[in-house]
Amino acid sequence: MGTTRMKHGFTLVELLVVIAIIGILVGLLLPAVQAAREAARRMQCSNNLKQLGLASHNYESAFKKFHYRQGGTTTGPLNNQNRRSGWISLLPYIEGGNQFNNIQAGDAANGIPPGGPEGWSGWSAWNQSPPFMRCPSDPTGAQAGRLNSYSMCLGGNGSSIGRWQWDMNTSRNLSGMFSLAAHATHGSITDGTSNTIMYSERLICQTGYPSDSGNPAVGPNEKISHRVTIAMLPNVHENPLSCRTVSDGQYLVPGTRHQGNGGKFWHDGHPCYVAFNTILPPNAPSCIHTISWGDGDPAILPPTSQHTGGVNVAVADGSVRFISDNIDTGNLTVRAADAMSASPYGVWGALGTKSGNEVAGLPD
Repeated sequence: MGTTRMKHGFTLVELLVVIAIIGILVGLLLPAVQAAREAARRMQCSNNLKQLGLASHNYESAFKKFHYRQGGTTTGPLNNQNRRSGWISLLPYIEGGNQFNNIQAGDAANGIPPGGPEGWSGWSAWNQSPPFMRCPSDPTGAQAGRLNSYSMCLGGNGSSIGRWQWDMNTSRNLSGMFSLAAHATHGSITDGTSNTIMYSERLICQTGYPSDSGNPAVGPNEKISHRVTIAMLPNVHENPLSCRTVSDGQYLVPGTRHQGNGGKFWHDGHPCYVAFNTILPPNAPSCIHTISWGDGDPAILPPTSQHTGGVNVAVADGSVRFISDNIDTGNLTVRAADAMSASPYGVWGALGTKSGNEVAGLPD
């Protein structure tokens, strides 16, 4: 008499249970994986700032002064027009010597003088920014091109928001570390190197450049993050706090005109491209009185990042710190024209000035 063998297998119910369990495990694991990836990106971003800070100190050791924000040549048929970014000056001190030499050599065959053409011009020698100029947490940072995720500190009082196209008479001696055609020294940092910010993150703008977009107004159903563009707000310099009105806390409110030029040209030293000020706190909206390509002014330009709760900054003593979005900003209703010495903009404003004589240190 033969025996019957039963074939064993999973029932449909059992398969569904297993799939459900796997889905739950993946759901639990995915946030942890994403958090670990962001932690690694944040660490790399912090390391980039650390390297920039060390490079600036090596530059200072060589020249007994820190690099300018923008400068260069001002004579000749083609020249930098005092718009060459100070980032270029740091290249020899941060493994960028070959690129620096190419820029310094110019291109006589094509009429480009030593040091490069107008700071805003495209040119093969600087059309690709070095990898250390782009933060891996910046959504646009992985793209090729003339991009920068890091910016130089203009200061924390009214001088740092600019006047009349940030010209030679008003931008030479800003309250922060980096001015136009002028150099800070260790002796000029009277507030102390451990209490003075040099660099921070600033997300590359993801909206159209003015020539491409015509400075559009936000549509009724558009979602434009205030961290990745600069809103036009006439007379924002009369009341910096008013810059918050352009955003609902995350997105620009409909009807707001804006321009996307921040971080687009690492080689152009104009503040809208390579700088920030310490008035509105980190990750607050950016606002400008007049949109004029990258030359508009006055401007409120807080640092921005994709990190949760704040931004990384490099301090003049060589350290890197994390600054919270909730840092004290004092009285943001004070007119910029009335804030030209010590900063009224709290701890944050004081950290941006190098010689404001404010009693403020980095928060723990």
